[in-house]
Amino acid sequence: MKLTTLQQAEEYVRRGRLKQAVRVLRRAVESGDAPLEYYLRLADVYRLQDNWNGAIEAMRAAVQCAPNAVPVRERLVELLIESGRLAEAVSECRRWLREAPDHPIPLEHLLDAYWQSMDYEHALQVANQLVMLQPQSAHYRLRRARLLDNLGRYAQAISDYEHLVFDHATPMDIMVWAIIELERLDTTQMEMVLRLLTEDALFRLKFLRDPVGAARERGFVFSRVGEQMLQIVSNGVREMPKPPRRYADYN
Repeated sequence: MKLTTLQQAEEYVRRGRLKQAVRVLRRAVESGDAPLEYYLRLADVYRLQDNWNGAIEAMRAAVQCAPNAVPVRERLVELLIESGRLAEAVSECRRWLREAPDHPIPLEHLLDAYWQSMDYEHALQVANQLVMLQPQSAHYRLRRARLLDNLGRYAQAISDYEHLVFDHATPMDIMVWAIIELERLDTTQMEMVLRLLTEDALFRLKFLRDPVGAARERGFVFSRVGEQMLQIVSNGVREMPKPPRRYADYN
């Protein structure tokens, strides 16, 4: 039985003859009537060769053939991100979103592209949109919390982390991650508070009267558990024996 073009290409790939696989697949797609899977496989083989330009162009051609095929458009964006062509990935996602403004797939990839570009402000805008579209999605809320954390917006980040911790619908792996992040934020801030207690007499006085209020006044934001720990620290400091007074040595 004669092999199909795709089967021939797969046989070449199996033997490690990637150039031959590319040749037969390109001949098929250039004929103009090849199925989409030929374009996808051609992109995969180019990727095996680290030929990102070839892989991306193959997927662009596939999008031209089937502009409404979600897996094809998604694969194009994934290749752009994977190859580091982040600005092009953003443009492709924006183009897709003009046609489908609330489609979660291009929004997710747009978030990835901005995140990898370290453009956290724009990434946060996309994360907010995803959370608004699917408020019950623990995955989207965790991503937003991490972005807020990166931006130093700890009060908002803690709010999202706590939502995940106390929501019984949160998957266990995400809940554990949120707990770890809350503990990290609390621990980091607690170390700074303890340092202030030894260095700043006015802060120490206010802390003994109202530990949570004193911490907030200095810009600290703790989780609910962290605020309980502040009270415990305050009680401990209050119960510590006062150091003995030192008198001048007259001898």
